[in-house]
Amino acid sequence: MDEGFSPPLLPNEIQKGLETLRLGRKIHYFQEIDSTNAYAWRLAQEGAEEGEIVVAESQTRGRGRKGRPWFSPPYRNLYISLILRPRMPPIHAPQITLMAAVALAETVESFLSFTPEIKWPNDILVSGKKLGGILTESSCEGERILFVVLGIGVNLNLPEELMPEAIRHSATSLFMVTGKKVDRVAFARRLIQSLERCYEDLEQNGFSPGRWESYFGLRGKRVRVNMGDRYVVGKALGIDADGALLLEDEEGTVEKIISGDVLPA
Repeated sequence: MDEGFSPPLLPNEIQKGLETLRLGRKIHYFQEIDSTNAYAWRLAQEGAEEGEIVVAESQTRGRGRKGRPWFSPPYRNLYISLILRPRMPPIHAPQITLMAAVALAETVESFLSFTPEIKWPNDILVSGKKLGGILTESSCEGERILFVVLGIGVNLNLPEELMPEAIRHSATSLFMVTGKKVDRVAFARRLIQSLERCYEDLEQNGFSPGRWESYFGLRGKRVRVNMGDRYVVGKALGIDADGALLLEDEEGTVEKIISGDVLPA
């Protein structure tokens, strides 16, 4: 291994000192896998317990929102998926993505000397570039969530020269930002602990936009939201309790945006 690589994300190393009761008690580890989310989904369908985790050194079919590919080179970043069985109605499932964004932002912030940003609804930005993303996939039956697979990808020790040209202008890593190699095991452990704390708070108290909005860098700014068949422009006010983006147009009318890609206008 060259100096850009870091030791494997072995389950027993992650679990050393892991102060959680629900998440990470069982970790499935792979050197290479198609997708941690896809494997976690199969485990969940087969009855895996809440809190089981899938972690891989590399992915051959890593993906983000809307099926976009996620660059997943080995031994440099973190690719992790968690199985959750939340006690909440399906209508509130999107709140899990927002909860996870806060947990990830808090973890990233602990490795920086400044505050990262959340790009609604699920990306973590550092210096305006994408550092990590979240992909949640839910299985529901009637008014009950059977399970949620929460997938997270974070660029940790990826140097710029190994990043594909297509994303070099829009993506970054903690190594590129700080010039320091990240302890991936410590990062994974800290993230799992933050996720458990935020997840328990969500279940017990419901979703509160305040903490999420403290990382929302576009709040109060003019943005453009691409919603596929149309786009809207307005001032981003924040989010509501359901996680919808609140956008105010020039006439002062506030629109709730459920899904879309947000960019500065």
